[in-house]
Amino acid sequence: MKAGGKGFADARTGEQAVPHGVRSAFRTWVAERSNFDGDLAEVALFHKVGSKVSQAYNRDDQMEKRRRLMAAWSNFVQGKKPEKVVQLGARG
Repeated sequence: MKAGGKGFADARTGEQAVPHGVRSAFRTWVAERSNFDGDLAEVALFHKVGSKVSQAYNRDDQMEKRRRLMAAWSNFVQGKKPEKVVQLGARG
């Protein structure tokens, strides 16, 4: 897209698509149609979560959890059926 262009338009409605709309749709999907934690969605959106104290102590990027979240979002956007995820306990 060149500068000053119209950007991307919804194929059905012709309305201009904006990044905030995609982010908002993602956040709504997490809240209404998934079992993922809301804070994880905020981390995926690169928002700050929790108090300054909790932010200082929790510096984990939650990469594996975010990877599963984004794979599920990708499947949803593509119209694929969600995979059934079964958590297995650790073997000792």
